Amino acid sequence: MATTIQIDEKTKALLDRIKVHYRQSYNEIIMKMARENTEKKDIMEFAGAWSNVDDKNIEKMKVSIFKLRKRSTRELLNK
Repeated sequence: MATTIQIDEKTKALLDRIKVHYRQSYNEIIMKMARENTEKKDIMEFAGAWSNVDDKNIEKMKVSIFKLRKRSTRELLNK
């Protein structure tokens, strides 16, 4: 059973840009997007993603994250 939905012109334009083939339906595009956003990802897919970052930059990131967490905790407790 088909259901009619309404989308604005901007959304339609975005869907048109995603189309792989001119005969591809909006239903196919939306179904593909919904599947991609609901399927669980395999954690191994991300293995090695940070392998090109050197130890110096990793330490800088750790320090930045620590400072942000500390500041946000302080701000949360002051409210």
